[in-house]
Amino acid sequence: MKILTGSICKIGGRDYNQDYLAESVHGDVCCFVVCDGLGSYIGSEVASKLCATKIIDDFNRIFDCDAERAVKRNFCEAYFESAHYHVALYKERNPKISTSCTTAALAVTDGKTTTFAHVGDTRIYFFRNHKLVYQSRDHSLSQLAVDLGHITLSDIRRHKDQNKLTKVLGSGYYNAPNIESVLQPLAPGDSIILCTDGFWEYVFEEEMEDCLRLSTNPADAIFKMEKRLLQRAERFNDNYSAIVIMVRD
Repeated sequence: MKILTGSICKIGGRDYNQDYLAESVHGDVCCFVVCDGLGSYIGSEVASKLCATKIIDDFNRIFDCDAERAVKRNFCEAYFESAHYHVALYKERNPKISTSCTTAALAVTDGKTTTFAHVGDTRIYFFRNHKLVYQSRDHSLSQLAVDLGHITLSDIRRHKDQNKLTKVLGSGYYNAPNIESVLQPLAPGDSIILCTDGFWEYVFEEEMEDCLRLSTNPADAIFKMEKRLLQRAERFNDNYSAIVIMVRD
């Protein structure tokens, strides 16, 4: 079994990029992080980079001590808490970016157990045999509207409160991530996508399935997905980023 990865991180129609990707791969033991700094807050591109790199640094430190523990559920939450306070401390020392904050999505695996964690609306998708079997729930007002039955899940992309978040990292208080674990081993045909809202806003889930099924590697899948994104993206569209992980023989 091989774990193949590819990524994209584009500025879109904005003046600068507040998305940040990071990963650490040690054979079958891997950690992937996608963060999206909140666009309306000064310095959020700093918050997203600090968050992602801190999670990776902590993962590598635990991996060096005990690779099996590095992918456990309780350590995933610890990575988020540590990253939150790392960002908060930096902001205290740099008041010009005191309002900055970020979303974060994490996937860690050793091939046997895979754990997902996220805060905000940066999403995690898990596909088995190219079919979507898990999708993270956004921490947003539009997701709350779905939960209350006011709109459907597909309506989130165009809902007026799509970008109003209920959880972020680096704010005045710590928000614990939502965490899900896949206890079955990864198998050929499995795929994981971590992506910012600037990506999933224009690439629909059924299209992700099609692109994964028709691609032999992550770079090819990303190319196909970005092509769909660019056909729909409006002027001044958001930064868009994704990490695609594919399991092959």
